[in-house]
Parts: sequence; structure tokens; C-alpha cells
Amino acid sequence: MQNRPWYAVLLLAALYVISYVDRLILTLLVDPMKADLGISDLQVGLLIGPAFAILFSVIGLPVAWLIDRGNRTKYLAAGIILWSLSTLLAGYASSFAMLFALRMGLAVGESVLAPAAISLIGDLFPRDRRAAPSAIFIAAGTTGVMLAYVVGAAALDLARSGALATLPLIGALPAWRQTLVLIALPGFLIVPLLLLTVPEPKRGAMEQASTDVTTSAEATERRFGIFLNRSDAVRFYGCLFIGNAILGTMLYGVLAWYPTHLIRSQNIAPAQAGYLFSTALALGVVLTILFPTLSQRLARSGRRDILMRIPLVVIPIGLLLFIAALLQHSLLGASLLMGLGFSLLSAINALPSITVPLTAPPALRGRLVAMVQFCNNIISLSLGAYLVALLAQTRFPGPAGLGQAMLVIALIAGPIAWILYACAWRPYRRATIA
Repeated sequence: MQNRPWYAVLLLAALYVISYVDRLILTLLVDPMKADLGISDLQVGLLIGPAFAILFSVIGLPVAWLIDRGNRTKYLAAGIILWSLSTLLAGYASSFAMLFALRMGLAVGESVLAPAAISLIGDLFPRDRRAAPSAIFIAAGTTGVMLAYVVGAAALDLARSGALATLPLIGALPAWRQTLVLIALPGFLIVPLLLLTVPEPKRGAMEQASTDVTTSAEATERRFGIFLNRSDAVRFYGCLFIGNAILGTMLYGVLAWYPTHLIRSQNIAPAQAGYLFSTALALGVVLTILFPTLSQRLARSGRRDILMRIPLVVIPIGLLLFIAALLQHSLLGASLLMGLGFSLLSAINALPSITVPLTAPPALRGRLVAMVQFCNNIISLSLGAYLVALLAQTRFPGPAGLGQAMLVIALIAGPIAWILYACAWRPYRRATIA
């Protein structure tokens, strides 16, 4: 079937959207969840950040090792069932400890998705056609971020309307718990579709099909990908992954707390905050697809290092918009500026996962994507949500405290991320121009 690879990409992208909705839904449910369970902002920060991120990071490496050796679609199906079940049961959690444990279950399930998907895409498309499908899959994460607030707000509105009151098992639950149960359902529905319609492709088949002759350059590529030596490969991936994780710290802090910041500082309803923030993020989906697709076309005309030049221009622009949004008092102005800044920076934050199938040898793709997740979650997700809550509670008390905390983190993390991206660009330039 000629279109089977693209069908697989779209199905994987749908899964990525679902995973982000399940991951981020708590950010819309902060205040009713706090009131029901009697927990603090710091404990919410732990649930959104470390409860998910630490195990997600640690388990991701051994899971990726299995993915690089076993049947990727079957591992993926098991992960979907686990994360969907964890989200569903979170709607019935009776304590902070139980919700913390279920967030860890969510982390284990979702740790399978990105390494399996990127590895599958690498074996479904030849190297010169991988940028677009990889970008579409990664852009689905940004779509998931956006839809987490749209779907979450819609589910919360539905629950609060009383429309679910007559349903068994969930009818008597508070609205925030009904919301968790509702958003868990799509994952269960997509598992049989995955197993029945996406066969496991042969590993490395696209590399083998691209040439009939094995040269010394190809032998080197099997060891270091596109890079000329181990030193350049280590420098590229190290600087890129760590710089990206530091950039992600400010982004995850915004994902976790910006809706609550709008609710508290602008005195608006949670559903309204969700709709506003999600609409403002729509541009990020387009940019995540546009940057790598455009860069691959420009590379064919001679600008081969353009993919890693883009962050050096976009990060300063996005950071300025980000800061302006946090200093803006108008609800509309703050939402638009944050949407633009976040969209630019989130498109850059997606680049490492897109570069892996373009630069890495087939045997390492799953593990390198797991390393992206490890760095992002140990640094970004673990620290982003928690540091905002910690600074707001200890240094910036009051309704504007969350915004001030996010501003401090942006002023520190943004410049450091730019420097590390610049360090990653040099070995990439040598590899693409050689």
C-alpha cells in the first residue's frame, strides 16, 4: 500500500496529541483539585513535574533499548494502555500519594511513544524524505499542548453542565474527576487500530535501499551518523540536548502555570483560560512543521546547515515576546504575545527529535530520542513546573507571583539555551558541508 507510511505517521501523530492531552490536563484542574484533595501549589507542582518527569526520564532509556531490538508496535500498544488506564484511575484518586503514583504510571506508558514513533518513521521513509514526517509527528505534540486546553476546557464545561450526572460510575464524581475519566477513553480506542493496521517495518531497510554499494563513508555513518568523528557527534548531541532542555524549563513552567496565572491575575474562569491559551498556541503547530521542511528544501540549494541556524535567530525573538507577555497587563495582549513567543520557542524545542532520524544511524535512533526525553524531563519538566511554584511561594507572594517567577526563569534560561544551540551548530555545519 503506497500511502501506508503516511497513514502510520498520522496515527502516531494522533497518539502524540492524546498523550499530551493526558499529560497536561491537570494544569486546568489545579484549583478544584487542590480544594478536593487539600493539597498546596507546591504539591501540584510535584504532580505536574517530578511525579511524571523523573520516572519518564529514567525508564525511557531501558524502554528505548527494548524498542531498538523488539517489536515497536506491540511495545507501543502496551504503553498506550498503561497511560490511558493511569489517566482514568486518576479520576478516582483519593489522596495526593495515589495521584502521584498514577502520574508515575502515566510516565511509564508515555515513555514508549516518542522512541518507538521516531524509530518507525526512520524505517518507513528514506533519509531525504524524513524531515516532513518527523516534523508532522513532533508538531502533533504542540497540537496536543493546544488541545489539552481546548479539550480539557470543553470536558470541564461538559462535566459542570451536569450532562454526565446520570452516567454510571462517573455521574456522582466532581467535574474535575469526570474530566480525567473522559479524556482517558480515546487511548483505549486507538490500540486495536494500531495493532491491526501498522505492521512492523524491517529495520534499516531504507538505508539499504538507498544504495547497492558499501563505502568507507557509509561504514563511518553507521557508527556516527552524519558526523565525521565521535567528538563532533558527542558535542552536537550533548549541546543540543542540554540546551534544548534548558529552553524547555521555561516552556514547561508556562505550560504548567500560565493558565492558573491568567485565572488568578485576570480573574477569569478556568475554561476561558484554557480556550485563550490554546488558541494562542496554534501557530506553534505550523512552525514546527515549517522550520524543518523549509530547511530541508534550502539545504538542497546549498544552505545545508540552515536547520541549526534557525534557532540562533528565533530564540532571541521568541524570548523577547515571552518576556513582553509576562509584563503585559491586558488579557488579550498577554495571551497574544505569549502565544507568539511560546509558538516560536516550542517549534525550536521540537528540533532535537526531528534531527535524530536525519543525523543518527538506525541502531541508535530510539535511544537518542530517549536521551532527548531524558534531558527534557530531568531538567525541563522536573524543574519547570516546580521552580515556578517555589519562586512564587517563597519570593513573589500575591496574585502576580506566578508571572514574576516565570519571568525570572526566562531571563536566566533563554540566554543559556542560545549559547548551547550555538555550540551545537558548529559540528553540524562541519558535517553538512563536508
